[in-house]
Amino acid sequence: YKVGGPLIGASFDNEKGFYERIDIVLQNDEFMNKQGVYWSSNVINYDYEKALADKETKTITFDHGKPGLAFLNNPSNAPWLQKDPRMCITLKTWLKLMNNAPAVVFTYRHPLEVAMSLKK
Repeated sequence: YKVGGPLIGASFDNEKGFYERIDIVLQNDEFMNKQGVYWSSNVINYDYEKALADKETKTITFDHGKPGLAFLNNPSNAPWLQKDPRMCITLKTWLKLMNNAPAVVFTYRHPLEVAMSLKK
C-alpha cells in the first residue's frame, strides 16, 4: 500500500513512529478545532456538514488538506493506506471530498492499552 508523505516519524512517546500523514493530521485538527472538538473530548459534537461548509466558505483553510486529498484521489496511488485515528471522527467529511469509496479497516485496541500508551 502507498502512504505518501511526509509522515510523522518516531518520537519519545512512540519510538517506532506514528506513520500518519502530517498534512491530513493537521487538516483533521483544523476541521475539529473549529468546532471545539478534540481527539480526546467532545467528539460527539463533530458535524461533517459544518466542516464541509467551513471549507467551502473558507472559514477554515484547506491548505494542509490539499496535498493529502490529491494523493487520495490520484488513481495511480491505489491501493493507498491512510492512518490517522482522527479519521474516526472526520471520515464523513473526507468521503464527500474523495473521488472513490475507500475500503475501511477498523482496528480495535483494548482501552487499557490505550490508557497506558497515553500515560507514557
